[in-house]
Amino acid sequence: MSKNRLFALVLFFSFVFGAAAAAQDTPVPQDQQQVPPADNKDKKKDKKKNKGQDVLNTDVFTDDVARYVLGEIRDGLEGHLQRLMLSAFDDDKMPGYLQFEDQIQAMFDNYSEFRVHFRILQTTIEGPKGVVLVSFELEEIPKTQGAQPQRKSSQVRFELERGRRGWRVVDFSPRGFFS
Repeated sequence: MSKNRLFALVLFFSFVFGAAAAAQDTPVPQDQQQVPPADNKDKKKDKKKNKGQDVLNTDVFTDDVARYVLGEIRDGLEGHLQRLMLSAFDDDKMPGYLQFEDQIQAMFDNYSEFRVHFRILQTTIEGPKGVVLVSFELEEIPKTQGAQPQRKSSQVRFELERGRRGWRVVDFSPRGFFS
């Protein structure tokens, strides 16, 4: 490195660190302090989070509710996040939940990756429940080296009910789809 370039770097860093030290020593009056603009990513996250809470806490079952809950199932599977996937199901109201939880545990133990595609075919309301018929495709990539991916495709009927944590799946069929 040439002496001129070295001198320029030393001068530059002296200026930067000197300006930073001076800024820390000089108090800024309260009314002149600047607040950094909010990060757009944070706004989007908050908006998405709030939208999810709004969707789940609505009293009326809608297509948005169905899409949101099915999205949690998809995101849990594709992210290999068992807890997120199971959060879409109501452990208090779903018959056979503990066996279902064991099935999901076995799935996550046997497969390293999942790919999910779903398409809502129909949504209806049956009393306090929302019912959604879904064309569901699931590709499971085994943890075993060299094993072939498993593909499943079926129409799955989900029943959702509004509980203490918003709309959650309380039953679905065929039950063997997630095994």
